[in-house]
Amino acid sequence: MKKINKIFIWSPFTSKVGTVNNVLNSANSILKYSKNNNFDISFINSFGEWNEYKNELYGKKINMYDFFHFEKFNKINKEGFFKSRVSYIYIFLKSFYPLVKLIRKEKPKYLVSYLITSLPIILFLIFKFETKLIINIAGQPKLNFLRKFLWKKISKTVSYVICPSIELKNNLVKYNIFDESKIFVIQDPHINIQKINFLKSQKIESNFFKEGKIILSIGRLTKQKNFAFLINNFLTIYKKYNDFKLAIIGDGEEKEYLLKLIKRNNLDSVVKIIGYKENIYNYLRASNYYISTSNWEGSSLAMIDAAVIGLPILCSDCPTGRKEFIGDNERGYMYSRNNPQDFLIKFEMMINDGEKKLFKKIVSAKKQTKKFTFFRHYLNLSKII
Repeated sequence: MKKINKIFIWSPFTSKVGTVNNVLNSANSILKYSKNNNFDISFINSFGEWNEYKNELYGKKINMYDFFHFEKFNKINKEGFFKSRVSYIYIFLKSFYPLVKLIRKEKPKYLVSYLITSLPIILFLIFKFETKLIINIAGQPKLNFLRKFLWKKISKTVSYVICPSIELKNNLVKYNIFDESKIFVIQDPHINIQKINFLKSQKIESNFFKEGKIILSIGRLTKQKNFAFLINNFLTIYKKYNDFKLAIIGDGEEKEYLLKLIKRNNLDSVVKIIGYKENIYNYLRASNYYISTSNWEGSSLAMIDAAVIGLPILCSDCPTGRKEFIGDNERGYMYSRNNPQDFLIKFEMMINDGEKKLFKKIVSAKKQTKKFTFFRHYLNLSKII
């Protein structure tokens, strides 16, 4: 009789961030490529966040454990710094004892924690479990005093730490937070070529993309993505090159502010915020350039998508992982974060570089995206599980 290894996944989310798809894709990669098929995967549905994925998960024989369901909480707007923090505290308190009971009863081999990691971290510090704790650091954490203190305190209770870039791993080692032997750089499982080829062929119902040269940027409308910087600098670009347009895909708390900024700069006809889109690949295909102005990032998956489609990329040098992907401007163009002069210089380079030079960067970027396939993710993850 073969031994079944239970993997429990803890990733409560209050909005559809990129981590949600990464969690689903990671589970799928294990089930698809595990030769012995000896893994039993379960999602912890803390407050109903995974409800809409139930049929998909059950269809793949992935279990789900429900904790609590509070209809009013599910309908509350949880966006913004204050609301999101209050929501996290509520989820933490309501899930504390149910998570303790579940781990003690089911005794999974691994608990993989993606979001609101503070709860499993504290539980493993207080209680003794047979389960091994894996922390997946999805983005760029702020290594403030409290977080460094807490992580150092529990470092012995964490079996493995997964991070998306060498840069982040080096920072964790530098501050002596986790033992280096516990830290693994594993890129997110994001690229599914068959699915991308289908999605990019879908028709776009927008006249905006039919004329001019389109610059596309994708992300939640938050301070992190720094779209105000992009809009302000696009004004300079448009004054010189009036055949360019800017499209931004995303929603978020800065939407009204950004719409006012567009209006104030008289850019209404050439800058459009087109909201959240389930399918971004047809928009990428209809565009000419991709720009990301983020203040900080994790894997910057939209940039990876742009590389798969074959768009020239201009991005900020924000931490983490950007420099590893772009290299020494081998696979795109990188400017100094929040530096308008450098941004405009690199933009000019991108649009004026010869066809051969640009093609070489695009091909090199496409090759780099192989690190983000389901299969490569599973190969790296199998070194741990």
